[in-house]
Amino acid sequence: MKKVKTFLTMSLILLALFSNAVGEYPNKQGNVTSAQKLDAATKGTIIEEITALIEEKYVFPDVAEKIAEDIRNRYENKTYDHILTLPDFLQQLTKDLRSINNDSHLGVIPRRGAIKDGVSPEEMYKAIYLKRGPFQNYGFKKVERLLGNVGCLVLDEFSYVEMDSENVGGETAKSAMQVLSSSYALIIDLRDNFGGREEMALLLLGYFFEKPVHLLSNRYRGREETEIWTRAEKAGGRLAEIPLYVLTSRHTVSGGEMFAYVLKNRKRATIIGEKTRGSAHRTHLFSLKNYKIDVAIPVGTTIDPETGTDWEGKGVEPDIDVPSAKAVDVAYKKALEKIMQSDGDTSERYEMQWALMEVDARLNPVTLDEASLREFIGVFGERKITLENGILNYWREGQPAYELEPMAKDLFSFVDKSMFYARIKFSRDRSGAIDKMIIVYDTGQKDEFPIKPLRKIRKSYTSIVG
Repeated sequence: MKKVKTFLTMSLILLALFSNAVGEYPNKQGNVTSAQKLDAATKGTIIEEITALIEEKYVFPDVAEKIAEDIRNRYENKTYDHILTLPDFLQQLTKDLRSINNDSHLGVIPRRGAIKDGVSPEEMYKAIYLKRGPFQNYGFKKVERLLGNVGCLVLDEFSYVEMDSENVGGETAKSAMQVLSSSYALIIDLRDNFGGREEMALLLLGYFFEKPVHLLSNRYRGREETEIWTRAEKAGGRLAEIPLYVLTSRHTVSGGEMFAYVLKNRKRATIIGEKTRGSAHRTHLFSLKNYKIDVAIPVGTTIDPETGTDWEGKGVEPDIDVPSAKAVDVAYKKALEKIMQSDGDTSERYEMQWALMEVDARLNPVTLDEASLREFIGVFGERKITLENGILNYWREGQPAYELEPMAKDLFSFVDKSMFYARIKFSRDRSGAIDKMIIVYDTGQKDEFPIKPLRKIRKSYTSIVG
């Protein structure tokens, strides 16, 4: 229960942190503390103010009435009488608020930090973000080039691009895209992305289209519908042309879902992983007048003109449904296979093939029993393969032994990563017996060593192994 409570609280804090808060921050504040016991009258006052806000602000008026009525009925039926502390009360309220339509953006949290009179929740969360944003590298967790020239971007949130006309995460985003701009394919990992700022998502999406694209339309309660377009961002290279693979999980929420949704619907990316959570509503943060409590209320929704709907309550279905833990390797393999279909120079293809062997080994792990491992024992020129205590070793005269681990039935890599550039492959004769050891290199070079056919050599060598 403690873990559930912590997750719920943190989810709402993060949600509030990246929402566009509205409304004025009141001067008068209640002084209910986390440890203080709540009486029925206080709970009733809090509920009345929350339900009134929902009826006034929630994106769908008919749903708002049902939510408010349900919460008031629960109060009248003394559902909350046994709850004595503010955190427990707000946790239960959040659960009940979401029970009508499973809207995960709807919820209540205790206000965080000491706030001066006249300071809005938006200003408060901006201040919090300016402290934590740089430490989190503005959501850009990893930017790297994988073997085969496949780019990989791990993006856990969409930060502010700028704040009050000052750069926040914008330059970091542009630098990241510049690093990735020469990639032949790109993997975008959103498996832990909890959303964030729309302007950052649009900035990044702009790199993947040649021209501005109408991605979404915002529909707010009591406002005219507005269209959301990308900008044509340029970082050199071919980001608008290369294959894209977007990774998702059940933890991908809100803006992360939007990113995957619009790329999927325009057939611009292949979505790989798990179905996302299904949180599409646009949420603002409101403060109660008499208590240090904030209410996250969806005030709008986002419609994709390609589908005429959104992903609220449905999530984004992946094109390739695999456990999220395998999504990177599945995407990596797809990317390598795709770019290997194009003409490339020989050295590039060697690197891609080298990477493909490795990713295949991770996706299809091989375990060999001792009887199978014994098949590889032998003398191959000045090199020997031994088996000691269930471990296969490669020896060369005058050098230390190197432990081998299987990548496939007849393919091995070195456990010592200083030997990253070489692998050991074995060939078999018509009877299925090992007849040759081949050292393959990441440059495409091969060295072949036939097994010595002398039975006495093999017997004497076998006798010294485990």
